[in-house]
Amino acid sequence: MKSYTQYLTESKKTWKFKIKTIHELTDDQQDRIEKHLGKYDSKGLGAAKKTMLQSTPRDFPKARGYEVFTYEFETNIVASGWQIQNDIRNMIGLADGVLKVKGEHEPDEAIPPQGIEVKSVLGDDEYSEAEKVKAEEHYGDEYNKGFLKELAKLQKQKEKGNE
Repeated sequence: MKSYTQYLTESKKTWKFKIKTIHELTDDQQDRIEKHLGKYDSKGLGAAKKTMLQSTPRDFPKARGYEVFTYEFETNIVASGWQIQNDIRNMIGLADGVLKVKGEHEPDEAIPPQGIEVKSVLGDDEYSEAEKVKAEEHYGDEYNKGFLKELAKLQKQKEKGNE
């Protein structure tokens, strides 16, 4: 039989994150980030992976003509990518929209394609996507009469069963 400490060591969970930026981080910046990630019990940043030059990078739609640098890391303490992103941006002094942090456990942001208008479902006053429901089947005088008939029928069946 396993001891409690064995169960604890087997149940350790790690969370994987990616830091994406359109500017390559300097060694000093990487050291500062690694030191900060110690707060989340991280083992440090992985080596930078660089994408090819893109006219409009997916995670940075406002940036034109940049390569994207990706750094991977794992934490033993759960955290949100948004929280880590803001900590790193404030610590290094980067502008908004230059750095993104996303965890594998977090949902992917839906970035609408350029030139296509996206309409909100909540903005539809007519509820055109909702199924059509007949009100008489769910409330009103006719529904109440049918409900009372059903109750009377059930009451008769119950009385027959007791005799």
